[in-house]
Amino acid sequence: MSEQRRARSSGGHNSTGHVAGQAGAAAGPAADRSVRLAAFDELLRVAIRLRRHVEQVAREYDLSAPQARLVITLEQPLRMQLAAELTACEPSHLTALADQLEQLGLITREPDPDDRRVRQLSLTTAGRRLRARLVPAMLDAAPVIADLDEADCATLRRLIDS
Repeated sequence: MSEQRRARSSGGHNSTGHVAGQAGAAAGPAADRSVRLAAFDELLRVAIRLRRHVEQVAREYDLSAPQARLVITLEQPLRMQLAAELTACEPSHLTALADQLEQLGLITREPDPDDRRVRQLSLTTAGRRLRARLVPAMLDAAPVIADLDEADCATLRRLIDS
């Protein structure tokens, strides 16, 4: 949600209690630091809300949040190293997650066709069915993301990636 949108919904004040736009009007490094601190604080709040949302949805599907994240990430077969990077997971932890999801019948581990020394993860039919339900459940009520249109999502990704 933009600062202006948030300010309208909070009587003109942002999350730091300042009138929207007020901190940017002040001059000097302290004002810049104040604006950056407010943005940092808001990002932390969003991260906490998103983490809670992911945990809640994962529980509804009898999964842990990391298990749900891996299922969502496996839209296509991935090498284990890449899956670890995409899920921000240590390789040893990813191995444990893969063990758990394999026991649940949701994924398989197979040799990579391009390099048989490397293992790749793939969703089973049951895993694909679960992912088809899990992705909308995660996105449709996700804090911040649920109300963004495609252009806003692209802008958000650009800002975060910069």
